[in-house]
Amino acid sequence: MQLTLGETGLILRPPTVAQTLLCALGAFVIAIADRAAVYASIGPLDAALWLRAVKLFAVLLLFCLIGELLVTRGLLHTNDSVGLNSRDPDGSSTSRSLSHRAPSWWARRSAGFRGCCLTICLAGAMLLCWSPYIKWLYPGLMWYDTGDEIAQFYGIAALGQPAGVISAHHPVFDTIVFGGFAKAGELWFGDYQAGLTVLVLLQMVAMCIALSASVVYARHVGAPFGSVITLFVFYAFFPFLPIFFMSLVKDSLHAVFFVPWLLMYIETCRQRLRSLRSIWFTVGFVALSVLSALTTMTGFYITALSLLGLVFVGRETENGGTSSQRKPVAMTVLRGVAATVAVVVILLVHTVFPAVTGKIWNIHHEDQNQILVVPMQMTARYVLDHPGDVTDEERHIIDTLNNVPVEQMKEVQNPYLADPVMHLSLKDPSYIGQYVSVWLKQGVRHPDSYINAFVSLESGWFSLQRTAHKETGPLPLDVLRADSRSIPNQVLIQGDNAISPSFAQMPQYRGNESGQATVRRIWQSVSSTRVLRLLTYTAVWSFILPLFLLFCAIRGRGRDIGERLMIGAPLIWSLLSLLPNAISIPLKPTASRYIVWSLYVVPLYVALLRADGVRSPAAKHRE
Repeated sequence: MQLTLGETGLILRPPTVAQTLLCALGAFVIAIADRAAVYASIGPLDAALWLRAVKLFAVLLLFCLIGELLVTRGLLHTNDSVGLNSRDPDGSSTSRSLSHRAPSWWARRSAGFRGCCLTICLAGAMLLCWSPYIKWLYPGLMWYDTGDEIAQFYGIAALGQPAGVISAHHPVFDTIVFGGFAKAGELWFGDYQAGLTVLVLLQMVAMCIALSASVVYARHVGAPFGSVITLFVFYAFFPFLPIFFMSLVKDSLHAVFFVPWLLMYIETCRQRLRSLRSIWFTVGFVALSVLSALTTMTGFYITALSLLGLVFVGRETENGGTSSQRKPVAMTVLRGVAATVAVVVILLVHTVFPAVTGKIWNIHHEDQNQILVVPMQMTARYVLDHPGDVTDEERHIIDTLNNVPVEQMKEVQNPYLADPVMHLSLKDPSYIGQYVSVWLKQGVRHPDSYINAFVSLESGWFSLQRTAHKETGPLPLDVLRADSRSIPNQVLIQGDNAISPSFAQMPQYRGNESGQATVRRIWQSVSSTRVLRLLTYTAVWSFILPLFLLFCAIRGRGRDIGERLMIGAPLIWSLLSLLPNAISIPLKPTASRYIVWSLYVVPLYVALLRADGVRSPAAKHRE
């Protein structure tokens, strides 16, 4: 049964069973996360929680249905009014019709030339829109972690390491880039901050180009004109983006390489690996893959896992088509190239780069304690809830592994931040195996503590509200229960310089305090304005919009679901990479920094969903 809305031709289709269950699950997750984000506990599962879940289900289902209606309305045309030629997925080149107003010389230009011209024009317009933020935040915002990295590059003790040692707690590549630009500014301009200013301005220009290229690419693959205009307007006018990219932090540097890499990855999937026939494309793809993997810790896993998944591109179509369509030999060769790309990237990032940098700088490779952040937080909650149910042997193993002993966990524990119970390194990493055994045994004895700890720590990615407390130190459960005030769970910006003790030993980092105050007022205004403030909710970007993309993908697509998921692999891995973090509720800007990528990735995927170009050749053939 379908509902046609008047004379518009818009058809509102009822949800499938899978879509209904997806929205029901999503509503329940949000309701549970809301409670955990305020009380640090999911219980009790009372009538109030179920009533909120029902309300959320109705709103979420309506949102997804209307969104699907808007995304899939009408036929998706393949003609392009700006005249960008597109190579169809079957390998044939199709010239898209030009607007009748387009001059003939423009029609004779190559698709690449037209795309570059449009990208440059849009980038100039976007940079103009971002220019007030450049003025207000010039010469750039300094983040706490970045200051530590620069200080270490200059030989100052930081992050628990002695002078002259660079810690691998933060990506070494970022430390080299930040420190290198600071040193260049000192040598060429007599001021290290001048070099960092050049870096942040280059970063702004590069992001304008990268985001404009995303807009042009969305149009290139078939997104309607209105959709790409909306995409451009969001990139150009949503304040968080220029504020963040005027910041010196590893995630902003990562975006410079991740966005063009993502476009190349999507194009590789769309072309069913045929893009890898081009040597220059493949070389550029490898280079961007390496740079994307080196600039954040999670970037390596996102990039590597996505690249490894390329060997499965087109298998559904290949297995279901005729023998003439399958071309198994050609696809096998291309899959071999894709596998080679993945292996080369992994070797360069994990073997070659550490070997080269280790010969130049004194680098201390930290313990891989990041994988234990969430488990140790669960252990701390277990100790808090059941202090008398920890054996002497278990206590010895935990105390030997971790720098924070069992006796101190109750005093320092914060249900929304794992840093107090997990320091930068482990006391004795050889006890990891024994700790895993202890962790499993305690989880079997009292799974409720583990569930409450995990849900509380991760609640910020899914909740619409959060506790009003903002302590980054100890936060007792009794305090939360006695004062259960809640506030909207919104993205938190860093609108001023955060100077670490180690960076404070360098010459003073100057900032535009009046301009920073203006930026903070702008963000406060956006965060409090009706409708517009919905875009500032963390869960909108980390859960609700990704859920909407899945909602649209699962309606009757058959084999096409797998192909869409393959295109969305970087998004999926990026979302999963949020879970091992030590914070989700923005008690400090770090939590919001982890989700910034979603503000430029998810809108692109929505535009691609609107585009006919993201469909597989098999899907087009079946239609």
